[in-house]
Amino acid sequence: WKNNVMNVTLGNNGSPYLTMLYINKRRTEGNIFYNTLQQYLEQPSDFVFYNTKSPYTNLAYQMGYPKRRSEEYVQVLFTQNVNRRLNIGAHYKFSTSIGRYESQRADHASVRFFSSFDGDYYAYNFSASYSRSELKENGGILNDNYILYPDSFEYEKADDIPVQFMDQKNRHSAYQILYAHQLVLGTTDRFNPTDSTTDEVPIATAFHKIHLFRNHHEFKISDLTSYYDIYEQLFPTSEPINDYYTTADSVRYSHIDNIFQLKLNEEFNTLLRFGIRAFIGNTVRRYHWPATSTFDYDDNENLQTHYHTNSENRVSSYVGGQIFKNQGEHFRLNAGAQVYFQGYNVGDFTINGKLQGMFPIGKLSTELWAKASVEMRTPELFEEKYTSNHYQWNKNFDRSKIINYSGGIRISDLNLELTVFGGTQNKKIYFNEAGYPDQKSGVVQVLGAYLYKHFSVIGFNSINRVALQKTSDDEVEPLPLFAIYSSNFYERLLFNVLTFQIGFDWRYNSNYYAPKYIPAIMQFAAQTERKVGNYHYIDPFVNMQLKRARIYIKYEHINSLFGSKTNYFHTIHYPANPGFIKFGVSWNFYD
Repeated sequence: WKNNVMNVTLGNNGSPYLTMLYINKRRTEGNIFYNTLQQYLEQPSDFVFYNTKSPYTNLAYQMGYPKRRSEEYVQVLFTQNVNRRLNIGAHYKFSTSIGRYESQRADHASVRFFSSFDGDYYAYNFSASYSRSELKENGGILNDNYILYPDSFEYEKADDIPVQFMDQKNRHSAYQILYAHQLVLGTTDRFNPTDSTTDEVPIATAFHKIHLFRNHHEFKISDLTSYYDIYEQLFPTSEPINDYYTTADSVRYSHIDNIFQLKLNEEFNTLLRFGIRAFIGNTVRRYHWPATSTFDYDDNENLQTHYHTNSENRVSSYVGGQIFKNQGEHFRLNAGAQVYFQGYNVGDFTINGKLQGMFPIGKLSTELWAKASVEMRTPELFEEKYTSNHYQWNKNFDRSKIINYSGGIRISDLNLELTVFGGTQNKKIYFNEAGYPDQKSGVVQVLGAYLYKHFSVIGFNSINRVALQKTSDDEVEPLPLFAIYSSNFYERLLFNVLTFQIGFDWRYNSNYYAPKYIPAIMQFAAQTERKVGNYHYIDPFVNMQLKRARIYIKYEHINSLFGSKTNYFHTIHYPANPGFIKFGVSWNFYD
């Protein structure tokens, strides 16, 4: 996510975030509280499997200073093949960041065990993982003017600035098991005229994937009574809904996904030169969340609270198909559809397609591509109903219709990629300024372009990612008009063993109404209070690679140490970290 042109974060490493590049946005189905932590709590599409000729280990460590406000990151990855077909491995990650402002600490830890087998007729991928996160939520600084007009206040360092909360936390844990396997149903021999050999070609392949997921989210405030004087300024309700003394909103969510596929391989279909697949799937989801509490008094006139819980099961089934052509030098095709025929979202569908053409322009290898998708989507459960100590809603939204399209050109010899994209969202669901889910009655449109270009001249390199985006509704779909991420460095090989880079990263985006963050529901919501942006972030760095070891030293946001502009906010109430030095090392072992 760091390579995204633009992200909204809370400043501290490990905090909730939201990408502001439209084509990179993705949505987690089921538990919406999972959305802003996707970088730290992996999705099955993020899992990596290996096939190694020798045992492989990667050790990585990162440290951020000053020590009293430090951040640390540790990674251990090990994998090896038991034989040429069977691989096993484990991956552990831990990060902690205290934050430059009070009560901002973010801790994440995950461990994953994985295995894969690649046989002639049978193959599988297996993954079992556990992850947890604990975030101290300060609710932002008490007054943005501490940053905007620092000469008007007396404070020595960032952690002297008062914040909204000191005892607010979000906790999240998740278990996942993924098992995907396939079986070749039949083979045939195919003669290869180029070398007069015969290859064994699979006719069809059957697939099955099961994904079990369970997570628990909890939002806590230890002493709610200390905020009574300003309660209505902090939350949209006039008084707590479930508990007057503490907040302990607990949400549990689990699902089981099963999908079966049958694929006719394109290697076998020499006549039409494409493959087809058909699939059927089923999802079972279970939700638990707080219900409205009831109150009475005991014989001694002491207030008693009786807690209650809501629960709901949702089952849905779907079918689909796909036609594809993934082989060939000049033309590739992928088109498919998925339709829900049973369950709570019956009638939902997705249709998508992609075309690719590869051909030379002079001596340059060029790729042209275009893709589009149409989706009809039923609202998620927590978008329509939810109860907590500070937020409660019960909505009845219509389906949303989303059309996305894009096209572009990629010239690998020039390290150039240009993408033009757009989207139309009808009846889009979003969180409004009050922090409640809402639905746009009309259409929201987005048009944009994304450019990637790597310049390299005599050791000097400039890697640039530039985005132009125009949204028709700054409240429902806020996007910066212009954003750039540019990494510029000089690279040289020293003593024939040491690769050395010295340079700087530069980030900038134009002013826009960046969505605000609401800790109690872990969502980014609309705001029109103040625009943020029009600020440059500059990070000088030195990178070194010596054989199997990579080392870097970086000073993030060095320009905060000088200059008159101090509006370094990612969103309102959440300023970026002041200048911060980081050191890291990553070491690979192949034995």
